[in-house]
Amino acid sequence: MAGFWLLLKSGKLGYFLTGFFIGIFWFYWISFSFRYYGELYWMIPIVILFIAIIYGVLFLIPALITESQYLKAFLLLLFSQTAPFGFNWFNFELILYYTPFGLTPLHAGFLMAAILTFKSKIKGLKIIALFLLVASIDFSNNPLPKEPNIDIELVHTKIPQNNKWENENIIKSIKNNFDMIEKAIKNKKRLIILPETAFALYLNKNEIIVEKLLEYSKDIAIIAGGLAYENNKYYNSAYFFDKGEMKRGDKVTLVPFAEKIPLPNFLVSITNDIFFDGADDFTEASNTTDFMIDDIKIRSAVCFEGSSKAIYENEPKYISVISNNAWFMPSTEPILQNLMLSLYATKTNSLVYHSINGSESVIIKPRPSLTNYILKNTGIDISFGR
Repeated sequence: MAGFWLLLKSGKLGYFLTGFFIGIFWFYWISFSFRYYGELYWMIPIVILFIAIIYGVLFLIPALITESQYLKAFLLLLFSQTAPFGFNWFNFELILYYTPFGLTPLHAGFLMAAILTFKSKIKGLKIIALFLLVASIDFSNNPLPKEPNIDIELVHTKIPQNNKWENENIIKSIKNNFDMIEKAIKNKKRLIILPETAFALYLNKNEIIVEKLLEYSKDIAIIAGGLAYENNKYYNSAYFFDKGEMKRGDKVTLVPFAEKIPLPNFLVSITNDIFFDGADDFTEASNTTDFMIDDIKIRSAVCFEGSSKAIYENEPKYISVISNNAWFMPSTEPILQNLMLSLYATKTNSLVYHSINGSESVIIKPRPSLTNYILKNTGIDISFGR
């Protein structure tokens, strides 16, 4: 609340500097991926500065448009719902996650209105500010989801990005994957989830590995990341093996500037030639993919798309997210990523199984609302006769 207060009372320079430093401290880690694109490590400070300026300008716009603090607050909320270049990891609602306040634009709007109204010198408005503050609190009472009735092995690996794609390491990773699957079978697990590109090759073109995974799938269901090449198109995918059958879920939402260049077509090839040795963009799938394990439906997501609205359409109960965070380690990226997943999981009351290379794998549950927290810790039963 203090941060919102200080921002809303600041001038144009304050707005710009707020966005500028948010760009640096929130997203500095994006630049770290340039360590693995040939000799482009020199781009790291340039990318950090570019991101800082973009967010500085975006924050400055409301201050340039109007002097009204209420309208500035509205424009800031509107901006936080946008995704510059398709990148949606800046969101005011994230700031409210570890608070009793609700996680919707409406709740954030009530909170900002409460702050502004409390600042007013008009008598009686502080009472209105109190009501607005109460309205911004999360009083929902949705029952938290229960874990599925299957025993899941959530894999965590630590394969450095700088040697992940070397043939020798690919062979070693495949053997390690098989060892982990065999261990999970021995431990009577029903499902094992391996990280993004756990198989760092075009898996759909490697019949020997696929046949081996199909054989394993007679004893355990497997979700594992791998690339796919089909009809002259490239996909970043999650593969599902169960009961001798295979299904593939291709990524629906690609990473801006890493998997897809969000620029006009005439600039895409130029950008790929300069920065990515002429490599083609990945292709987006047209629909999300669900995997069925017994009678349980699990929505598939690959890394960045785990924080996209498309994955949470129709409020899936269970979600498998596979990631490769080795691109950005060491950094705060895994913390921000899991916070984004927690935000969406809370909005849709979903349970997320996040298998990661480079940082710790984790099961993400929705945030308990203030009502749920009170009921849990007081033993009060509000069932209304049900």
